[in-house]
Amino acid sequence: MFAPGLAMLWEDTDPNVALAQRFGLADLEAAAGWVARALRDGWGLGVSGVERVLISDVNALAWAHTDRGVVVVKICSHEPAFGRLDAIAALLGHLDSLHLPVAAPIAGLDGRRRHVVPNDRPLSVAVQPRVEGDLLDVGDLAAVRAAGQLVGRLHLALADVDPGPFADGPREMRGDPRESITSTLDQLPSSRAPRAHARLVDLLSTLPALDTTPQLAHGDIRGANILLRGQEIAALLDFDEVSIRHRTVEISLGAVLLATEFRRWPPTPPEAQRTFLDGYADIVELTDNELGWSEALRLWFGLGQIPPGDDHAGWASAVENSIRNT
Repeated sequence: MFAPGLAMLWEDTDPNVALAQRFGLADLEAAAGWVARALRDGWGLGVSGVERVLISDVNALAWAHTDRGVVVVKICSHEPAFGRLDAIAALLGHLDSLHLPVAAPIAGLDGRRRHVVPNDRPLSVAVQPRVEGDLLDVGDLAAVRAAGQLVGRLHLALADVDPGPFADGPREMRGDPRESITSTLDQLPSSRAPRAHARLVDLLSTLPALDTTPQLAHGDIRGANILLRGQEIAALLDFDEVSIRHRTVEISLGAVLLATEFRRWPPTPPEAQRTFLDGYADIVELTDNELGWSEALRLWFGLGQIPPGDDHAGWASAVENSIRNT
């Protein structure tokens, strides 16, 4: 999936500069040595090599070959997030105990799933098992339906989790989404998809207030975070943006972005969107109110993806054509 070496996951930035500035590590060799020491001291793992390091903002992923197999080391340099990362590590352990396909952090020698390891600054470290699999292909409708079913099972499990430690998450949306959507209407490219924009305005004037209770949710459901092994979901990855939101917000955004990866950002075909939502409905039955808001949310999210210039991916036509497919 990724080539060996040091690279940026999605940013157009020199990875060597990012590694030094964001993590205080001079180069890939220095990073490999630091990872080896961290895993030896905190997890009792012997490291024979670090295959690759991928950087995304203040986070990095390192694939390390150890005497107990390959592991993925998650590193974060943003110290204010460390408490939240503790809560996420505990949440993943809980979901793993419920037999949901997540990559739960491995407990260290002291039983903790996350350690703070010093460098020239404190760095958060969590060690996860490597999960083999392929990214979700939205052309495989059986897999798409399975992804929707998994999100349904995840929401049922998260409904019983105290959301307190995850308050004020990066993608939180607790209130009636009408206010959030209305505040951005003037910024949406109405001339690029006029029927879609008009339909959204109509829905905003007719839909009753969203009356369901927000709950804890994954926060970033899309193809880049779903691994498959054959027809089965091998893992749902990247819970870093777990937050409190309405479940219809999560699945609507997920349906729109299901085809996106790291540097590929195409719209999700209408049939795949419907199949994903049908899979979710196999597990969780949405109210008529939630279904109405799902249409509005998908239009809003889709309109927001239309770029100001060239639209090589075809977002404008996809959103405009979605009116006949809604």
